[in-house]
Amino acid sequence: MISTGRSQDHVDGLLQSIENGKLAAAGEDLFVTRRNSNMPIEMIFTDCQGLGVNREHEQWWVLPISSKDAKISANTYLWVLPLNAESQELSWNIELHDGTVSATKTEAGLKVSLNTDRATIHKSEARPHSDPFNHRFSLKITGGKELEDALAAFYWGTMLPLVVEKTMAANFPYSSGYVLSTLKVSSYAGSYPAVDHEFQIKGRLAMGSELDLDVVRRMIEMQLKLMNDDPERLSRAPTSVQPDGKREYHVRRNSKDNRQNAAMFPLTGDIEVMEEAWHYYEARKDVPWLRSNIENLEHAAAWIEASIDQYGRVWSDVYYEDQVIKDGRETQAQAFAAYAFGLLSNMESVLGRQTKAASYSGVSRKIASALTELTPMGYWDEKNHRFVDWIDRNGKIHDHIHLLANALPVTFGYATPIQANAVSQLIAQNDKEFERFPSFLSADIAGYDNSEIGDGGPYDLSAAGRYWYWDAAFRESHNQNKLLFNQLEMVAAEGMKNNYFMGERYDMDHVYYIDGKNAHGAEQYYEYPNVYAAVLISKFLGLSIPVDADVAVAPHITSYGSVELGTPQYALRYSYDKDGFVLKNLSDRRRRFKVDLTALSAASPHYQLPKGTNSRAVGAGSIITLAPREEARWILAR
Repeated sequence: MISTGRSQDHVDGLLQSIENGKLAAAGEDLFVTRRNSNMPIEMIFTDCQGLGVNREHEQWWVLPISSKDAKISANTYLWVLPLNAESQELSWNIELHDGTVSATKTEAGLKVSLNTDRATIHKSEARPHSDPFNHRFSLKITGGKELEDALAAFYWGTMLPLVVEKTMAANFPYSSGYVLSTLKVSSYAGSYPAVDHEFQIKGRLAMGSELDLDVVRRMIEMQLKLMNDDPERLSRAPTSVQPDGKREYHVRRNSKDNRQNAAMFPLTGDIEVMEEAWHYYEARKDVPWLRSNIENLEHAAAWIEASIDQYGRVWSDVYYEDQVIKDGRETQAQAFAAYAFGLLSNMESVLGRQTKAASYSGVSRKIASALTELTPMGYWDEKNHRFVDWIDRNGKIHDHIHLLANALPVTFGYATPIQANAVSQLIAQNDKEFERFPSFLSADIAGYDNSEIGDGGPYDLSAAGRYWYWDAAFRESHNQNKLLFNQLEMVAAEGMKNNYFMGERYDMDHVYYIDGKNAHGAEQYYEYPNVYAAVLISKFLGLSIPVDADVAVAPHITSYGSVELGTPQYALRYSYDKDGFVLKNLSDRRRRFKVDLTALSAASPHYQLPKGTNSRAVGAGSIITLAPREEARWILAR
């Protein structure tokens, strides 16, 4: 915890005045005590923003305070943060032990009213290096300060304020699970289940606090409700839901030259929700929740199956790029569909529904088999040794060396060994284009013509967080640790330029946008902050929650050092040096860890677990159970 350096009754920094309250220092914290029990404690903060944390209906809710005169009431925490992410002023975390706190946005800052006799105040960085419950994270590795600062700034500056269920969206027809895609609501005020929810959820699952997991659950449940409300009764996931409740289930877009037309995301949301549900189940092991929603997931599967032909090919139209006209079957959609049906099979198995599990596993295998077949029946271009991007309904192949069309079949394990080797070479040969900024969607974006570019322009022909996430997954699977670090470092540096707000697309003044600007599309956008959190925590630091253990630890860090995450979902510290690896369970309960250290060495190291845990020599992968506060040490075998 950061020392406040405050003496009793000393008021400065963000706090401008306090009435009916007395401040007293106690170690590194402050306490505020009410003088007159018949009146609230009144505090005035300036040059700040705030958010509350509320416990209601056995769930956690975040209450961002955005526009002038906006007012919230919370019963657990109020966070008051400087406007500038790099401010030297400290943030204030007012923790309630009972009572309530209300806060109103003013021209100058916040007016806070505490209806309690006593509250604890914790001080943190301008963007706290913690979750909303003050569980801290620390990265003491090469480049760790910059990565840690960016994670905190993205989380507190973008990820949490986008959750408007109980604030802006409180009276919307669909409010529970309503999460914005941009803080600039004048651009987009809707919530976007197709595409956007996938990466909002990935970031929040990676952060892992109980509040984040509750938000994820409600986002998934909103998607399922929107599918159930489909007026065609087809369980389609809409592209968006707007503040007035309008839902966009069927959106078509013309090409720039008006010669082609395609449907936007007709299958995307239904495919994504199966993956989201599986990872949420992994995080919480909530069997009753899964059982109550499995029928909805089967309805999503039925809608997808209606677009699969007898050969196992998915006719998906547009999947991720809403300004690229893909009228036909798309390789990345084929890969995602095979992956999603495999996860649905897993969920059926968890529930003991083995007949269903076998059926969905068979669908997954059939789609994956078609994926690796040669064109024109499949998606593999034998002549050019790569997967094509998409094949339109006239049988024309469209191929501009698409990153995900090639990375996904390998990452998911569907590609043959020959295909996987060719793809690895292809991506390496084109890294200069893919990695201009993590990550460009194809190596030849200049090759797209006006029949392929949507009528909204070429902004999808660029770098976007959605491509980066799966690019990073490919790099992780190939233990390309240095490249993962470079990607994170690049995004963190770009964020620092603009108070850690990120744009929708990064064109790097390249090919289509020669205007001196890096970013295009919506401002203060959700995508890079959420994907950054997911890539940093799950891919680079290697921390995730698997279905068969409490925590998986598979670091891809590039230096000696230590990593600590205090959020109870992780509650661990690991350190790595020339002698080996140490893992400590910081939880107050006994937990099972899956540990994989293969990415920490180019060789094939063996480790020796010392006496007291297991004296035998082990490989870089092992499973171990640790008691509360117990640690295990893997000694590098000489």
